[in-house]
Amino acid sequence: MTSRERVMKALQRGKLDRVPVFLMSRAYSIKQGGTSFKACLEDGTGERYAQAQYDCWKRFGYDGVMDLEGVNAESEAMGCKLRIMENESPSMEIPIVQSYDGLEESSLRVFDPEATWPIPRQLNIVRRLRKKLGEDVSIYGNPQCPLRSAGMLRGVETLMRDMVRQSRHLHQLLELTTNVSILYGKALFEAGCDILMASNPIGSGDMISRRHYEEFSSPYDRRMVSSFHQAGIPTILHICGDVTDRLDLIVEAGFDGVSLDSKVSLEWARETFGDRICLIGNVDVVHPLLFGNPEEVIIESRKCLEALGTAGCMLSAGCEISRDTPPANLEALIRAAREFSG
Repeated sequence: MTSRERVMKALQRGKLDRVPVFLMSRAYSIKQGGTSFKACLEDGTGERYAQAQYDCWKRFGYDGVMDLEGVNAESEAMGCKLRIMENESPSMEIPIVQSYDGLEESSLRVFDPEATWPIPRQLNIVRRLRKKLGEDVSIYGNPQCPLRSAGMLRGVETLMRDMVRQSRHLHQLLELTTNVSILYGKALFEAGCDILMASNPIGSGDMISRRHYEEFSSPYDRRMVSSFHQAGIPTILHICGDVTDRLDLIVEAGFDGVSLDSKVSLEWARETFGDRICLIGNVDVVHPLLFGNPEEVIIESRKCLEALGTAGCMLSAGCEISRDTPPANLEALIRAAREFSG
């Protein structure tokens, strides 16, 4: 079974030869590659990041690689100005939607993926990864969920107030960002991605209530996922934080897999939803991965594996691994998955 076949079988909740390992290794691969976040963002050819990600995968052998995710590419393409830092993810400098007045006539645009910066950079990264990896390794592309995209355009704190004070206008903005998420996701797939892993850091119970998630996230996620499935594209959702009280809504939205933060009990998730969605998780990125030792990583990884079982799941960290994670700890996590027999 190839690495790609193993991942696809997991998303179909099938029996596996071994549990695949999924890692969000964006910042880690950049550091290991001796480059910087800023340099990767400025490289329109995509070669700098693609080579760093490829080299990191080659060294550790996890199951699949990520595109340059979490960089608000869609928001930038829609006219937002980002604050670019040397070795941190870019942040929104000034939200572009200062008012909902005249939203239909505003400068917000549903962009041309092949012509509107920085989308060509993102697509070039995927194309270069595919050329380097061949067909036996999965590539994960990362569109923003509609709610996260709206938060980047409006500002997260303002968006949260809008949920109470301007809900009708917020729904109008979410219609636009849903279309953008679908457009960008399909462009990533056409460039060579196998799986779309949407992200929604605004969507956890640490950020918004279940009621607000149900109103402002679920319907638009469902529409996005349905459009991807119609095009034959598997989907994963990642939300940083605790999603215990809304995991049923995530399952109902139709995602094939869900990447769970270490705040969520894998045992409970498996017992409650394990036959309906591929569970991915969730070794803590701080301890043991960043500050622990390989023996501690092995112990925690085995706990996750025992909770997950050997069908329809993947072992992962609870979120993106720190750029300073000791290589020996990553090797221990991967070794634990390869040695696990259920």
